[in-house]
Amino acid sequence: MQRVCRSAAGVLRVRRMGRGVIGGRGCLATSDGSRYNGRVTASIPSGAMLRLPPIVLGAMWRSLPGAEGARARLVHEAIDLGLTAIDTAPLYEFGRIEEELGRALRGRRDRVMLLTKVGLRWDGDHGEPLFAAEIEGRRRVVRRDSRPVAVRKDVEASLRRLQTDVIDLIQVHHYDDRTPVSDTIGELLRLREEGKVRSLGVSNYPAAALREAIVAAQGRGGLATTQEHYSLLERRIESEVLGLARAKGVGVLAFSALEAGVLAGRGLADARAVEDRAPMGHPKNLRRINEALRGTALPMAAEKGVGLPELALAWVLAADGVQAAIAGASSSEQLEALARVPEIRLASEERARLGDVFARLELDPHPGVPWRMRAEAFFRRRVAGLRRRLAPRRR
Repeated sequence: MQRVCRSAAGVLRVRRMGRGVIGGRGCLATSDGSRYNGRVTASIPSGAMLRLPPIVLGAMWRSLPGAEGARARLVHEAIDLGLTAIDTAPLYEFGRIEEELGRALRGRRDRVMLLTKVGLRWDGDHGEPLFAAEIEGRRRVVRRDSRPVAVRKDVEASLRRLQTDVIDLIQVHHYDDRTPVSDTIGELLRLREEGKVRSLGVSNYPAAALREAIVAAQGRGGLATTQEHYSLLERRIESEVLGLARAKGVGVLAFSALEAGVLAGRGLADARAVEDRAPMGHPKNLRRINEALRGTALPMAAEKGVGLPELALAWVLAADGVQAAIAGASSSEQLEALARVPEIRLASEERARLGDVFARLELDPHPGVPWRMRAEAFFRRRVAGLRRRLAPRRR
């Protein structure tokens, strides 16, 4: 088998490899080195077909007055640089980001992959609350809702907002334990049969639910991806999810790889730049993270002639089973840096050394919160989880 490695800028390299489909460094492997429409095609064992570059542009920005034109130009520049996949969600600014993307991609839709999500709603009282927010002057509760009727509404609304006939990858945003996984996946498969979505994925799914999703999609086109939080500072998926996804041929899309700029070094010169990025940006944690950045990451990045953001993303992409990393950008310089990431090579020893340094950091996940409040919150979550498991699932 050959591994076809394509950089975000479009450079194609082919190397011999052993068995397996999804390899490290964000490369996609095919049995025949095939390409489709300028993109690499990955043959997933479960039957899913997915075309995806190693770096996916994250569209989770804030919708600010007067900023849409500048963001549209940034999207156009990203496409020209070869960053041809964009990830968004209805939740981001409650639909406004999808609307902005739809306008920005007029005349360019056939050059990009659009990734969006379903399963979080704020227009009803069904489902487990995730958080509350002010939406157009009204307090609304965002709830997990992956019922078939809900995900169909989500897809139809996203198609309208994005001004497109088809979504390249539809992902269930959060696991909804009140709805059978097979019901959700079954409806998404029907939407694919109708030509409204091309590939299916999930996000933030625990390992058991991910297994259910894989089984539900097996033999009917397959599950293509799972989107998970993964970075030098967040490695919980290594315990089970990453291995499961790799074994079943499901690509992992890593989000928050830069931890809101903390791993990009935003807090090195001025801690105030990330002080609102709890818990990583809290002074107690940031001091230890910055020591690791200065002591190990910065020298390694300088040796390779790259910046801290590129190094942190390259570390994520080098994980066996990670298919792509999602990262945002607010300037041309940041876009150019993202486009260079797939060219960075980390030796296994370098990746292990960098990972070990950050794994040894003793970080506080709840800085500034008294221990009594932490204990109370912990037991409330445990009780709520037990109640959900014991309660009958409602359709």
